[in-house]
Order: sequence, then C-alpha cells, then structure tokens
Amino acid sequence: MKAVILAAGEGSRMRPLTYTRPKVMLPIANKPILEHLLTQASRAGIKEFIFVVGYRDEQVRDYFGGGERWGISIDYSTQRRQLGTADALRMVEGLVDGNFLVINGDIIVGQEDIKGLAGKMGNTLGIVEV
Repeated sequence: MKAVILAAGEGSRMRPLTYTRPKVMLPIANKPILEHLLTQASRAGIKEFIFVVGYRDEQVRDYFGGGERWGISIDYSTQRRQLGTADALRMVEGLVDGNFLVINGDIIVGQEDIKGLAGKMGNTLGIVEV
C-alpha cells in the first residue's frame, strides 16, 4: 500500500513560524512534524510514499530525498497552486492504483491508528473530535 502525504500548504495561520519553511517542516522534539508521521507510517508497514508538495517544496525534498534514510521510497508530486485537498489528490492521478492511504502531512498519528486504517477495505475516514 502507498501513502499519499499532503504537504503542499503554506501554513499561513502559523505565521511567523512559516515565513521561511512549510508547516510540515516545523520541528517538534527536534524533528519535523512530517518526519514523525513518516516514521509512524513506516512502522505501520507502509514503505511507499508520495509527498504532494508546494510551498517551499525544496526544503521537504532536500530533507527527505528518496527516503533511503528511513528504508522507504518517496516520490514527489508538485501542487503549484494550493486549491484544496481534492486538487492535491488530483496531482497523484496515475501515481496510485487500488487502495491507498491519504494523510495530512501536518498531523502526528500513531502507527496503530495508521495500521488500522490501512487494513480496512473500501473507503475509510479517520477523525478525532477536538
């Protein structure tokens, strides 16, 4: 199974922290938010990723490269204009087939939750009430 990670947003509500970096690259415990997510997804058994990048995408590409450091594979798709989640998914058309997981790149979720969603058949949505 592949995971599509949505990481193109600017994070304008997080200003001034996101003036120089995308929201997914903001550090938590000395690691970007996106790295925490990637690690948990990898531990859940996902080894192929597609990052949909946009705002300051070079920082994401430079940091994660092809994923070798984590023993996984990362491909990239660029969303030049952020037109919403559906448009971001359109960017990966032709890069995924069958079941795949879509995760917002600015969240931290545990491997058990990822594993549970990835194991479901059909369309599944995970939400948390806040």
